[in-house]
This record gives sequence, C-alpha cells and structure tokens, in this order.
Amino acid sequence: MHKEVEGIDASTYAGKAASALKLKARGVFGDELLTFHLLDFVSLMLLNNKFASKGIFITEDNKEECYIKIIEQGDESLIEDLERYINLSDSIKAIEAKKNEYQQTIKQLQQLADYGDRDAVNKIVEEYLRR
Repeated sequence: MHKEVEGIDASTYAGKAASALKLKARGVFGDELLTFHLLDFVSLMLLNNKFASKGIFITEDNKEECYIKIIEQGDESLIEDLERYINLSDSIKAIEAKKNEYQQTIKQLQQLADYGDRDAVNKIVEEYLRR
C-alpha cells in the first residue's frame, strides 16, 4: 500500500510537492493561528452578541448597512466595539483565504493526469508560492 499525501501517491513527484506544500501551509497557518487566539474568537462572538442585543445582526450580506447604523448611533463605545469586530473579522478572513489557496493548489495537483509531470507540478507549486 502506498502512502498518500492529500490523496496523492507520496512517492510521485506530485506527492512530494503536495507534502512540501502541506508543510509550508502548516507553517503559514500556524503563524496565523498563533496570532489569532481563541480569546479573539470569543471576543468576536461577544461583540456579535452585544450588537444583536441592540437589534443589529451583522451578516456578510448586510455588514455595510449595519456598520453605518452603528456609526450613526454616535455611541463612541459601540463604535470602538465595531472597530474591534471588523479587525477580528478581517483576521479570520485572511486565515480562511490562505486555507482556500492551499486547498485549491492541492486540488490542482490531484487533478493532474500524470503525477510525475515535473513541469506541470512545478508550475502549480510556483503559482502557489508566489502568492
């Protein structure tokens, strides 16, 4: 039985590339996750609850209107909370974007017709590393 990395035979060139990308991604995600603590996530949820208690339910689709509604209230404390909320949300989105980039790259490797095609593998890996 062959060892696999992300569903790709680890003994192939694509498998070795997937293994290297996985290691690189772990480093990137590790750094991102080390700076985004569980406490940050809990703070985001508490802020969300605070806004909800005031009848403001922020979603991706309505966030601009909610931000304006909060600012128009003129409550300095609530505006500071909004700023914290936006910063925490942006941190989560940045981590999610990096995860999606990694997953898309692995999917491209998985879809190769020939896992030994060094040129195709290198092109995919180079595109990922340039981001």
